[in-house]
Amino acid sequence: MNTRNLIQALGGYRSVGVRLGKSPTTVHTHMQEGVLPAAWYDALCQIARESDVAEPPRSLFSFLQVGAPSSGEEAA
Repeated sequence: MNTRNLIQALGGYRSVGVRLGKSPTTVHTHMQEGVLPAAWYDALCQIARESDVAEPPRSLFSFLQVGAPSSGEEAA
């Protein structure tokens, strides 16, 4: 699944925009970039459940990644 497949399965970028309270242009732009805002994850999972669509993988979203500390860095 990619962002385009997900958004299309959920009714298209205009419909998703209405549900998220975002403009269709905003949804379309993120869809085209291939990465959706992490803040949309819970809402899109809910829409997917309501639409009987598989929940999207977290890899489609811009969650922060935790990297290994490099040598010389102190733990906070």
